[in-house]
Amino acid sequence: MKKNNIKLLFKNQWFHLIILLCWLIIGIILRSTNLAEKSASSIEIATLGYSLGHSFFDLPLDRVITLNQLLSPLQFESTYTPNDVIHQLLSEDTHPPLYFVLNHLWFNLFSTDGEIVSLWVGRSLSAIFGVAAIPAIFGLGCLTFSPLVGHIAAALMAISPYGIYLAQESRHHTLTILWIIASITCLIAIIPYLQKRRIFPIWLGCLWVAINSLGIATHYIFILVLAIEGLVIGGFWLRDIQNRFQSYWWRIYLVALGTFVGCLVWLPIVVGVANNQLTEWISTSFDLDEIWYPIPRLLAWILTMVWLLPIEGTSLFVTILSGVTLLIALVWVAPNLWQGAKAQMNAIDNRLSFQVFVSFFVGAIALFLLIIYVMGRDLSLAARYHFVYFPVVIILLAAILAKCWHNSENQTEVENIFFEKEIGKIKDGGATKKDLIITSATSLIVSNLKQINKRVVIVVLLMGLCGSLTVVNNYGYQRSRRADLLVEAIKTQSKSSPLVATTYQTHAEIRALIALGLEFKRQESKTKSADFFQPQFLLVKRQQNQKLTPDSALAKFLSQTSRPVDLWGVNLKVEKSDLETFNCRKYSGSQPKVNGYRYRLYNCR
Repeated sequence: MKKNNIKLLFKNQWFHLIILLCWLIIGIILRSTNLAEKSASSIEIATLGYSLGHSFFDLPLDRVITLNQLLSPLQFESTYTPNDVIHQLLSEDTHPPLYFVLNHLWFNLFSTDGEIVSLWVGRSLSAIFGVAAIPAIFGLGCLTFSPLVGHIAAALMAISPYGIYLAQESRHHTLTILWIIASITCLIAIIPYLQKRRIFPIWLGCLWVAINSLGIATHYIFILVLAIEGLVIGGFWLRDIQNRFQSYWWRIYLVALGTFVGCLVWLPIVVGVANNQLTEWISTSFDLDEIWYPIPRLLAWILTMVWLLPIEGTSLFVTILSGVTLLIALVWVAPNLWQGAKAQMNAIDNRLSFQVFVSFFVGAIALFLLIIYVMGRDLSLAARYHFVYFPVVIILLAAILAKCWHNSENQTEVENIFFEKEIGKIKDGGATKKDLIITSATSLIVSNLKQINKRVVIVVLLMGLCGSLTVVNNYGYQRSRRADLLVEAIKTQSKSSPLVATTYQTHAEIRALIALGLEFKRQESKTKSADFFQPQFLLVKRQQNQKLTPDSALAKFLSQTSRPVDLWGVNLKVEKSDLETFNCRKYSGSQPKVNGYRYRLYNCR
């Protein structure tokens, strides 16, 4: 950290506060736009249910239930306490409890007994933490580089498509991002002490331990952040290995020990997460035709942290046009970004800090590839895991763009020196016609380059703003399960009383069905029509041979219920021939494809 940066910040504090306030307002507007319009994802249902202290296995299984019964895990009850939240979460899920407890307290402020918890309230806490990341990243940029880097970083965080996607989900990712920014700030603060072989303050070490412990208590994947920071510090340790027993290194050892103790309480749970049924979906396939898929996915997640255009829920033409536009813009800015990165690497004042951030980013990518290809867990399948290095991407890009902006100003000095020499030649009479042409051409090129460097910064920010609008309008980072589309299909195609049946194995399938039920409830409240039908629901226990036995709940329902009935098999693992014995014929018409739900309509007559 640079003391002159802090002095510069306080010297023009009102100016910087006003500009930061502008980024905050933009961030608040974007994160609150359409906050509750998108249908709930399965993992959001988990957050809501566990934050309320409910268990998903309290639902009646292998029995036909109503919509209100299905949504009972989302019903607010003031009698539940944070202890209930912790107990249910650790019994059934794979996440630590800090965010869920905070969410529980948040619900207590805005909910009344017996009501289904509001999706807006459920997402608003995550959005607030997402907004808080804007001043947090501003502070990191200012203290590490300069106020200009801080402002560019804050602007990038405010309009980041990826940041908005995380903030508009009722999950613990945005709170974890705050802990990551705080932990990296401590790392950056301690590095100069190691470089100068001095002991850093004890309060700084204690603060770092506390932040790391809170990070683990929020999300277990924070362990990856600690591992990457360990790699960065390990590089300094290797270069100073002859002094490894000096007092300043002993303080680092104590911080590492304190962090380990803070994580130790979660160790038994973390070990069990890797082999949990809920994480089996990220198991890596090493088929030759799929082995390279994680690499382009990683590149895509990194790019969309800053840039995104409509690519989901649009026509093929719009999707292709968006992709081509992104590619052209990337090719145009890449050379300037490369020059800015080299200039930042060569800057004496900020070289060490920039190297630390680059090392963190490279270490993160290397660690992700190690987990994917060696441990067999494909973290590239879901965008949400990549928040581990998201703040570092923002800071690196901000530092590079700041150097581009500075270079455009510094070019004036270079231009003046050049033209002083040329004017001197002309005055002395030594300039030829060729010299005059070269001077004019150089003047034109330099002035254009000066403008281009500024345009790069503006284009990056404008493209980021377009990306943020893409996300809030649901043309990018769509939910993996589109319950809204499936509800529309059921409403459109059902002519009789519908039964929605799904096969369950873990509470992941239960949550997916609850997400569907919540969407029914949301659309019912919007239509306010007495004709809006409420389907019945059935959670069918998975059978090994997928046979529909006579004593199963579905068979009994089809045998005893008056006809006609429309049976919607949503992720239902039952043989079609077994359903035909109950005179249930598969619907022969065309049906739209819905992400996350494999469904079929059977008309039982």
